[in-house]
Amino acid sequence: MRQSISITLSAVLIMFIFCFSHCKKEKKETNSLNITLYDKPLDTIKFYIQGKWNLCYAKGGICAICTQRYSNFYWTFSLNNKIEKSLNGTVIADASINWFKDSGTFTNGDSTYILNFYDKQNVPWNYVVERIYNDTLIIHDNSADAVFYRLTKL
Repeated sequence: MRQSISITLSAVLIMFIFCFSHCKKEKKETNSLNITLYDKPLDTIKFYIQGKWNLCYAKGGICAICTQRYSNFYWTFSLNNKIEKSLNGTVIADASINWFKDSGTFTNGDSTYILNFYDKQNVPWNYVVERIYNDTLIIHDNSADAVFYRLTKL
């Protein structure tokens, strides 16, 4: 009987120590940026997206859970309303951006600035600049079956 009580008390003590003792977590300083952009003025959107970005992956579209991974796919935005998209060293879009304000998809009913341009094959592209989350730019098609693109800055 005493042995059973001793084992039970030992188990409770071990559980108590395990539950209430914890290591001090080191604070990791990061310079990550988290900002919603679709509800910002156009100058703010342009400021935050300027530069060269690497398209990492896209998710969504008709197959909402499908993910498409990319390599060597770069998007460059300049402050003078230009976009360049290159895939494996080949420029597939080098165009002026036409910004217009419209009700964007997935923006909670808010109107936003739509990024519009034509690629080298004269195909029109319309994107909503959604946000920068943990230093990842999220852009999505302005459509009901939108594909969400994740880009990291170079």
